[in-house]
Amino acid sequence: MNIQYKKIYKMENLNSVCYVGAIGEVKPIEGADNIELVMVNGWNAITKKGEYKVDDLVVVAITDAVIPQKLSDGLGVTSYLRKGQRVRTIKLRKVYSECLIIPIGFVPDKYRYDGSDCMELLEVFKYEPPVKMVQLSGGRKFKYHQNPNFHVYYKFPNLKNAPEMFNEEDIVTVTRKLHGTNARYGIVRKKRLSFFDRVKKLFGNKWVNYEYVYGSHNVEKGSDTQGFYETDVWRTISDNYKIKNKLWDYVKTYGSPDYLGDGLIIYGEIYGHGIQKNYDYGLTDVKFAGFDVELNGDYQPYYDEKNVFESLGLPRVEVLYLGTWSKEKQDKYVFNNNIEGTKVPHEGVVVKSVTGDRYKVGKVINPDYSIFSEKHNVGDSH
Repeated sequence: MNIQYKKIYKMENLNSVCYVGAIGEVKPIEGADNIELVMVNGWNAITKKGEYKVDDLVVVAITDAVIPQKLSDGLGVTSYLRKGQRVRTIKLRKVYSECLIIPIGFVPDKYRYDGSDCMELLEVFKYEPPVKMVQLSGGRKFKYHQNPNFHVYYKFPNLKNAPEMFNEEDIVTVTRKLHGTNARYGIVRKKRLSFFDRVKKLFGNKWVNYEYVYGSHNVEKGSDTQGFYETDVWRTISDNYKIKNKLWDYVKTYGSPDYLGDGLIIYGEIYGHGIQKNYDYGLTDVKFAGFDVELNGDYQPYYDEKNVFESLGLPRVEVLYLGTWSKEKQDKYVFNNNIEGTKVPHEGVVVKSVTGDRYKVGKVINPDYSIFSEKHNVGDSH
């Protein structure tokens, strides 16, 4: 589903990790004579004192942007980047620095406007963890068909790229962002009917146009593949939670498939033991928590989504707050939040309008998590 953010927000690409922005604030850092804190959109950066002033245009490269060495050498920052030429989050004198500020002179005049995406121009990209080749037993390469009705969950932006997304009239949920692997399960319209399907349809099978499908964020797994792990974790969750039977029972309560359209899909996160290196929530097994529902191509409002998961008897992500939005209310659940009974920081939160509006959803990553993940070699946030 292609969300055209440009119609609403000044940024050309809300998921950009390198773009032009205007400095909104410059603040002193207590006890520091030679450095200060500058803010671009929602991002903080520690810079040399007096180097920038409010309203200056700069290029900002955010945490986990991968900087080509030619550029980092030119800026004199190569030694400050984390492994793989990635921008790191640091904490210095009780303040966070979550991005790299690049002088506007590094981009041509035609790119010097607020919101200009500079990723391609500067050859900067977002770090993505490597993906293993999936194989079936016996060494055969993994093959799958993609059902076009089994929609991939869209990639929502970091709210620090769009601080204007919410206002204090918006009713939102703030939910815990889990760090695991994305999963989707659905009853969706088949791409085509087989000969046997057509025979069944002649004999009155009104559900023959639909099939149960499951998969990861990008890959349709079907029902008999091994997946990226030692076992197919998506099928394990399907079996453990009896998702296939629950989804079929749920859709059939409506009596007719007409209301389904393209289908019903639930989205969630699989987390726990073996999913992310050094980040298992203290679990010895894997668990699932749902976070969204799509019906016939439309994401559902909060209360409809909640009703679907409750009717299915499936767990949902933890709702930390439901009410009117403010940055203070949002940030209360971002900072100083650890996994219960540990000193391990939570990954962050997702803020979402209760209307289901896709222009009104974003994430905020806990900077303490970013620091922890580098120190302990945790897999990427996504």
